Amino acid sequence: MSDTHTKMIASAAKAELASLGFRQKGRSRLWIADRGSWLNVVEFTPSRWSKSVSLMNAAHWLWVGAGFMSFNEAIQSNCHAEFDTEDQFESAAVELAKVARAKALEIEERFPSFDSIARFVVERARSSPERMGPSWWGYEAGIASGLVGNLRDADYFLNSLTDERVTARAASVLPLIHHPEAFKSEVNDIVARERLRLKLAAMSSPPF
Repeated sequence: MSDTHTKMIASAAKAELASLGFRQKGRSRLWIADRGSWLNVVEFTPSRWSKSVSLMNAAHWLWVGAGFMSFNEAIQSNCHAEFDTEDQFESAAVELAKVARAKALEIEERFPSFDSIARFVVERARSSPERMGPSWWGYEAGIASGLVGNLRDADYFLNSLTDERVTARAASVLPLIHHPEAFKSEVNDIVARERLRLKLAAMSSPPF
């Protein structure tokens, strides 16, 4: 994208998203609303193949400790803005930002509390026991189960992991499954480290 197109998108995004608590991450295409233990994310993604930009809304769970801006639950809007003329693109950017706002609110409504997030990730892992249960979805379900006090599910999910990408991550919490306060403390540390990696402000109190 040219600087002009980038500025048009930034202006439209600020007008629609700032009131929801979103802030642009540096000068990037990402806009983030900080919810403590998770982030509501909007990405305006330029196409590699055409003069256009598309929209992605997502939730990023900080308690997963991915170490990068993973989209743990993404909503694709199939919405994009083509570059034609500057006047045309400015109007298209405004419409794109309006959709981004609506989808961001949809994510907020889906996840009004950590309990709602926990229910979602557990149901998702159970729905795909062979493919994703032993991988990221199972890891997320195990952490979430431990945080809400469902130790039986936490034990089941975390001890069923087989994907090497997540077994190493689970190593720090596995011995703590039956020690709820220590488990929460470790996950709070994971959140703090993830916030530091993503250059987010430190929280005044732990999220869990």
